[in-house]
Amino acid sequence: MNGILEYKSISGGHVKDVDRKTRTVTGYASVFGNVDYDNDIIEKGAFTKSINERLKDIYYLYNHNWEKPIDKGSKGVKLYEDDYGLKFEATIPEGLSYGNDLIILYEEQIVDEHSIGFQSIKVGKEGNSRLLKELKLYEFSAVTMAANPLARLEGIKSSIKDNNERISKILKLFKNGNLTDETYGLLELSLKQLQLESFELGKQELKSTQNEQEPPVSTLISIEPQEINNLFTNFKI
Repeated sequence: MNGILEYKSISGGHVKDVDRKTRTVTGYASVFGNVDYDNDIIEKGAFTKSINERLKDIYYLYNHNWEKPIDKGSKGVKLYEDDYGLKFEATIPEGLSYGNDLIILYEEQIVDEHSIGFQSIKVGKEGNSRLLKELKLYEFSAVTMAANPLARLEGIKSSIKDNNERISKILKLFKNGNLTDETYGLLELSLKQLQLESFELGKQELKSTQNEQEPPVSTLISIEPQEINNLFTNFKI
């Protein structure tokens, strides 16, 4: 048993449905059978004991912040395992300012990733990977930034396209001005992270195209620091 609290994110695209009327969100908090960026594999059944014995104590959080709970097992969070991964259904209560923000971020697909906080109870090996057989789940979170930003990206060209789309969506939200100052602060960090990703991906693409003696076909969206600062003139971060 590992007494250390660990965190593990899954790639984007795992929010399955957001119902604004009922404020219900369904999606996956984790997936099975994939080798992740930590060289870990989560085995199907790893969450069974947590679901059966301590569901009421498992929280749904905003960015792993225990001061910003959204829902929990004792209030109605549903967690179950299928062949794909750990699926959840939760309700975002009315009256939570960050909850209202989260619904918008889900709908705009700016938040499309989740991350779990857990302890490893039973661990094995599969090839060179750590096989996580049993995990004690404490919480799962909607996250505005991946724990490992480059881990979700598949291929340089698709990665650049994905970054451009995310940047465009974030800039659109700044213009609307319907979020709390704290969320705008988180989005500012996301923009800076995306800039760094784009810079690194651009270098990788340039290197690969030079090797192939072909010009790069993808275009990066470049955001100057002053442009970001201008976006925040009207917000207290």
